[in-house]
Amino acid sequence: MFLSQLLVNIGTDSEDKPRPGLNWMKRTDCVHQRIWMAFPDDKRLENDPFFLGTWSPDAKPKPPRSEVGFLFRIEPDRPARVLVQSLLKPDWDYAFQNARHLITAPPLVREFDPIFHSGQSYRFRLVMLMVKRRSDRTRKTGTQTGPAEVPIRCFLPEDPIGAPLKRDPNCTAWRERFAAAAVQHGFTVDTDPKKLRVQPINNLRMKATDRENAATYNAAAFDGLLTCSEPELLRGAVINGVGRGKAFGMGLLSLALLQ
Repeated sequence: MFLSQLLVNIGTDSEDKPRPGLNWMKRTDCVHQRIWMAFPDDKRLENDPFFLGTWSPDAKPKPPRSEVGFLFRIEPDRPARVLVQSLLKPDWDYAFQNARHLITAPPLVREFDPIFHSGQSYRFRLVMLMVKRRSDRTRKTGTQTGPAEVPIRCFLPEDPIGAPLKRDPNCTAWRERFAAAAVQHGFTVDTDPKKLRVQPINNLRMKATDRENAATYNAAAFDGLLTCSEPELLRGAVINGVGRGKAFGMGLLSLALLQ
């Protein structure tokens, strides 16, 4: 597996300076598209070696994530950067040869093989889509109908009944959702607010359509410590991601062994 870091060109504080990378990061679908360009097939390289043509993801059928997929995250802190994890080594020279103004330096790439042992502890970061499925509501996608996904909101209990809802500063509902996901993916985590940092992520936006404006995903960033309980499940979580919304910068579980 490979981990890449893209340092994004967000310009300077001067208002008259262009900010190409900043505008690029605001369009999560464009970030995903540019990353996908780093994995051209042989036919693409032969027919368009200098990337002079237009890019269409339909030209290359999308393989299963477990075979050739990638995960990415637009980091919520500075410096402005995008982390990309992939099973194949990306060709960043090809992806950015017609858009070098988006990044400030050549991408950094390193290879790694995630191996875990039960009881090991790690520092982690994860941006996760905060939704739940409601069986009493339905959504229609094409010809299929299934349970609707509704955002998980963080509010304090009504007191008194009927009073305006107040936001929960500890994001208890999000912590509970994350703890449940942890069990499914082979690790445990202490959800105490002093040990698990949770913050809303407001920069992940879905593509606008002719009928709807761009909307922000209901996502949260989690930073803290986790302990491996099921090594194979945790390895699967790292390779395949956690939760939904992976095409929009969510699900990448980043770990650093706690020494």
